[in-house]
Amino acid sequence: MLVGFLLGLSVAQVVGGVVASLAALLGAFLGLSGAQTSDRAWRIGAFGFLCVAGVALGLAVRAGSLLSPSVAGNVAAWTAAGYPADQARSYVAFQRLGVKPETMTVSAPPAATAGSSALFASQTSVCNQLETMPDQTQLRIMRHEGGVWAGVAAAAEAAANPGQALAAGIKTICG
Repeated sequence: MLVGFLLGLSVAQVVGGVVASLAALLGAFLGLSGAQTSDRAWRIGAFGFLCVAGVALGLAVRAGSLLSPSVAGNVAAWTAAGYPADQARSYVAFQRLGVKPETMTVSAPPAATAGSSALFASQTSVCNQLETMPDQTQLRIMRHEGGVWAGVAAAAEAAANPGQALAAGIKTICG
């Protein structure tokens, strides 16, 4: 089941090597090599069946975004940061779908990050830089990076509570 689940969740080719190693270990554990036993056919059949079930489960989890935050949760994070509900919904639409709000000057949707799904989790160098910096330094770094970072910096500066808005923007992008 584990092998199938890993294959179903994977989007990277690196997982193939790990799964091949895991399958070899499981093959030895299940008795696929060595002496003939009466339950060998059952073990092989169960291994195959559970791999197929694991792949189906992994694909369902990945395709259904079951490990990702909900849209309502994202909107709540933006509204808790001080944005009006309509503006928060438009930012979430941009974040998830790439639909640019009329008031935003950024044209490219953000890349998949740790905040978008656990399956695409990775920290960017910008996220690592922003972790321990004060607000003004974070804003300067974000403006320098441009793109979606500059848009979040501009939106945070225009918000009623810039510190909280900046934290919500960074959390949304970096996870």
